[in-house]
Amino acid sequence: MIKKIQRLLISSFRWRLFINIIVAYLIAFLCDVALMIILQHTNIFHLPYEWLYIIAFLISLLIFLVTFFDLMNITLKYIDVLSGTIQRVTAGDYEVEAPIKYDDELGLLAANINALAKTLRDKEKESEILKENERLAYDAERNAEKQKNDLITNVAHDLRTPLTTIVGYLELIKNNQQLTKEEIQKYSSVAYEKSKRLQSMMDDLFEFTSLDQANVKIHMATINITELILQIVDEFYPTFQEHHITPEVKISQNNLFINGDGQLIARVFDNLLSNAVKYGQDGKKIKIEVINDEETVTIKIMNYGNPIDSADLPYIFDKFYRSDASRSSSTGGTGLGLAIAKNIIQIHNGEILATSHQDKTTFIVILHRLHTNE
Repeated sequence: MIKKIQRLLISSFRWRLFINIIVAYLIAFLCDVALMIILQHTNIFHLPYEWLYIIAFLISLLIFLVTFFDLMNITLKYIDVLSGTIQRVTAGDYEVEAPIKYDDELGLLAANINALAKTLRDKEKESEILKENERLAYDAERNAEKQKNDLITNVAHDLRTPLTTIVGYLELIKNNQQLTKEEIQKYSSVAYEKSKRLQSMMDDLFEFTSLDQANVKIHMATINITELILQIVDEFYPTFQEHHITPEVKISQNNLFINGDGQLIARVFDNLLSNAVKYGQDGKKIKIEVINDEETVTIKIMNYGNPIDSADLPYIFDKFYRSDASRSSSTGGTGLGLAIAKNIIQIHNGEILATSHQDKTTFIVILHRLHTNE
């Protein structure tokens, strides 16, 4: 009970101050009494009583002050610590933390200082996050503007060549009356092929822009991905034979299902196999693997031939991106096939990536597996 009362008494700064004053006063009072007795019995200077009282009072006052400040020294040092903490917070150091030594007004002050520092620290972090979001939004806006300009530039660049060729051959046929039927047929065929190329580019561009819209409509259904892959490979057999390429198909498990738009998913693997044929003719072989775990189905398409340059690899899924070699080669391409594939896979919350080293290039598609009762 006594200890409880003692804790209550010292739990307040006012009570601690009051107790220190009382203790210092009692010590000074006892010293004053002792001095008066000593001076009265040893008054070697034969001073009047009033002078003895004044001397005893002054000495007692000095003892009181020394005792009081000695008792308050720890508290005063703690107040200095709190004052220094407040100055640091005012200067912008919000990581500082005031020690809480007492369960009184000073302890409450220290807790409030810490709460203030935490609030300012949180606001500073929120301000930094806001600034970072503003910067990202600004960068995104600039990137969108750049992509729009790049789109216009690339469309103009890729349309110019076939259009120029078509116009050139048609003008030649129109203005040169001396052309033979064979020459007219030849030039007309070239113009026709360039027109088909132009149509293909426009179709790819339309498909890409359609898929790039946030409100694109897809028709989700349960798809047997293994059957779909086998069907697409079968459809490519004439192309494989034409280019003397041997396909190798390896499937870890029959009847693997996903939830997706069948036409869009088929478009992805059509693009990837077309790409493998174009750039893997030297290897004479294409491997298709379908593997799975409990959560995903992974499809790998590997072609063997010239690898993709490491400098080009990070950008091959960007729209209109083609390396200088592919742009000038007979493989052609609109530069949209892989971008379309990436958009479709992203719509299905999947992942598409590519690796390339030595003579092997691998495209990897990861889709979420759907478990059925079949």
